[in-house]
Amino acid sequence: MQTYISPDVKNLLEANQLHDFEHFWNYRGEWFESPNHGRGGWSGVNRLALKSPQGSELGLFLKRQQNYIRRTFLHPFSGVSTFSCEFETIRHLFESGVGVPKLVFFSEKPSDDGMQAILVTEELCGYRALDEVLREVLLDPARSRAQKSALIKSAALTVRKLHDAGVQHRALHPKHLMVNMQNPDAPRSVVIDFEKARPKFLAIRRALRDLSTLNRDLPFIGNKTRLYFFKHYLGVSKLGFSQKLLGKLILRRSRKRMRKAALEALA
Repeated sequence: MQTYISPDVKNLLEANQLHDFEHFWNYRGEWFESPNHGRGGWSGVNRLALKSPQGSELGLFLKRQQNYIRRTFLHPFSGVSTFSCEFETIRHLFESGVGVPKLVFFSEKPSDDGMQAILVTEELCGYRALDEVLREVLLDPARSRAQKSALIKSAALTVRKLHDAGVQHRALHPKHLMVNMQNPDAPRSVVIDFEKARPKFLAIRRALRDLSTLNRDLPFIGNKTRLYFFKHYLGVSKLGFSQKLLGKLILRRSRKRMRKAALEALA
């Protein structure tokens, strides 16, 4: 059974009787997200607040799943737990310098009802979803142009680092790109929720799917803002032929998915 425990919070976990698989698995509390049922199993999320002996509090997100399996190249038949893949993705991205939630605990255990897996990460204090922050900052006349630009640049560079690490998120909605505006002149961005993420060797595949999702889900931002984001994502001051072509493909995919969603809503 593979197990990871962050050395930074190991003592705090032990003080709260949450130091091993069984204690986490048997935790009872209100669901932060109601469990999803499918694939012959289930997956759910709780928020925990751990008390330290000094009286401070650490927020954690406890994710548990049973019999949620992904078939991979190395495990085409038996598969592996999706949390195992998510754990490895977060660890890889952290080592690659991408802003991600801090890993606290991971473990999995076979049972008669399928593989049980646990993934615990630290709560992102002070962070909010990109679309919420964009609506607030871009429409606020009190915000300077430099602060608005810094927000767009922070988000763009974080997505660029994600893709430079060879990972396609595959569900990069604005709610999965979190921003901290504590310092409005130097915002910090992180990516969350890697359950669907996959390694992709072709850069165009990583960009096309993820950027079209972001572009589609942010209908309220203007074309100049989109272009500013795209240039910083690419790391260029002027778009060349291939980069303009990529931009057109992203727009085409975004519009196609928007039309499909509209048709589904009318059905």
